[in-house]
Amino acid sequence: MFTGKIIRFNNDRGFGFINNDGEDIFFFADSVLNRDDYYIKNGLTVSYEVAPGYKGPQAVNISIKDEEESAE
Repeated sequence: MFTGKIIRFNNDRGFGFINNDGEDIFFFADSVLNRDDYYIKNGLTVSYEVAPGYKGPQAVNISIKDEEESAE
């Protein structure tokens, strides 16, 4: 599992990017396991796995950490 922060999320299109140590990784909103789309926002800390995607690696099995953890 990797840990990073959501840096961009487009709610209308249902995708975004997670940053982990300077590298951005693509994700689809339906890969988030424990929240609805309306809750996904920039700055949240997430843990995730990486899998091959259509245009390169993408985050899957994404789990949003508690807001207290994200604020740190």
